[in-house]
Amino acid sequence: MDFDDLNQDDINKILFRLDLLEDRIQQLESGREQAKPLNNFKTTFAEEEEFSDVNISISSLFETKLGEYGLAWLGNIVLFFAIVFLWQYFNDQGKPLASLIVGLASVSGIFLLSRNFRKSFSYMSKMFYLFGFIILYYILLRLHFFTDKPLLTNEPFAIFILLVAIGSQCYLAVKNRSAVLLGMTYTMAMITAFAADTTQVFFLISMVATILGVYLFWKYNWWKPLIYLLCLTYLTYLIWLFKDHTGWNKSPDNLTFHFAFLYFSLTTAAYSLVAFRKQDVSYPDYSILMTILFSGMGYTLLMLALIFLHFPKAYIPFLTTISIYSIAYSILLKLYSPWKYSPALYALFGFFAISVTITGIYHFPDSFLLLICQSFLVLVLALWYRSHIITLINTFLLVFLAIGYYSISGELNGVNFSIPVVAFLSARLINWQKERLNIKTDFIRNIYLFTLFFSLLYATHKGLPPQYITVTWLGIAGIYFGLSILIKSIKYRWMGMGNLLVSAFYLFLVDMAKSDLIFRILAFLAFAIISIGISAYYVKKLKKGETE
Repeated sequence: MDFDDLNQDDINKILFRLDLLEDRIQQLESGREQAKPLNNFKTTFAEEEEFSDVNISISSLFETKLGEYGLAWLGNIVLFFAIVFLWQYFNDQGKPLASLIVGLASVSGIFLLSRNFRKSFSYMSKMFYLFGFIILYYILLRLHFFTDKPLLTNEPFAIFILLVAIGSQCYLAVKNRSAVLLGMTYTMAMITAFAADTTQVFFLISMVATILGVYLFWKYNWWKPLIYLLCLTYLTYLIWLFKDHTGWNKSPDNLTFHFAFLYFSLTTAAYSLVAFRKQDVSYPDYSILMTILFSGMGYTLLMLALIFLHFPKAYIPFLTTISIYSIAYSILLKLYSPWKYSPALYALFGFFAISVTITGIYHFPDSFLLLICQSFLVLVLALWYRSHIITLINTFLLVFLAIGYYSISGELNGVNFSIPVVAFLSARLINWQKERLNIKTDFIRNIYLFTLFFSLLYATHKGLPPQYITVTWLGIAGIYFGLSILIKSIKYRWMGMGNLLVSAFYLFLVDMAKSDLIFRILAFLAFAIISIGISAYYVKKLKKGETE
């Protein structure tokens, strides 16, 4: 980067660092001089004076910076209020044109001071420059808005004047590479949008600001102004939702809030485009993640507010649209985005919207069947994405769904048996594709097997007649041992042992007291046969191991 490309703020920072470095060197040199023997220590008047100057520089550093920067801010703030009160005085006297002339003359004087102070007082010049734009925007805003005596009675023309001033300021910000001035431009644009009572104007100005922010990030890597604009946009939308829309029909059929959903979604989609931005040393990698996460959280808050305030019983079409878009966009990101985590984030958001939609259509507890089956589909998609994040979140989601279902109902056989089936298939799929997911441990698979063990016991206990429970559990234990031999996994042998212990307790504590004699005989015979068979297997296995 050439020296000419640096703005005045960067030059000031460099000079400030050089001053600190020079002071530090002088301190070290003076300390070295003090360490010399007394017979070689000679101090002249000039050296004493220089040492004294160093001490003064160090002790007054805070005072100097406070005087240069702090008082510059304070002075400009006071000057701003002085000009505002002067403008208000003429306006209250019934002289709006005189107040406008005084205001514009004050702004011209501030810009002139900024130009004259550019060389001798660089920071003060910059402060005058920024506050000049603030005062100019305030004067133009009060020509029509927030006043009882507007000079301009035509609202569209007043908005046009404000947009021209904002556009000129944006041009200067880009030309001078000033991120601070650009942030001020975004703020003024959102204030103008909020001041306009027309819904379409409000959202159009917000959308144009959003698109401009994304474009400037793409072209100049200005990620901090983009994050600022993102937070400002969603905050403005949220305030607009809670605003008292006087004279508007607030029924769920009002087209205004349908447009709001459309603009909220388009704004979020615009911010989502940063996921296609290639990696560059000019901006940090985490800025992309911050943009995606903040836009997702902001959009979620907006949708919650929109649904609870205006569509509490008609939210299913909105969530269906969101889920379709999110999953389709995640597939697009998987194919073309350089950021590997971005498809997972949008896929999770899409599946969350699907879950809420399913719950809204079928309600609890009937919706649990589809939600649990969806868990397996999410896992399949996670394999295609090679996403460890989706896999882990989906694992805990299945556990929470099972716990929630058992807490609410636990009486539907279809759901009772779907939980162990999905847990078994998920465990086998993860074991089969663990290299694709880069899974180094069996933590996730163990959670699925743990869920399988207890959910299958519960399902058979609820779904079968009491006299067949023990025999069924013994049969499940045999299946576990068969799987352990077939796929050579010790985990299924431990599950088989656990099933045998549970069957034994149930046999002696329940069947002995409640079952008929014939069923007790069958249960004891089945238990004896399976136990002896497993024991013989272990004896044979141990002898084979000793022989080898």
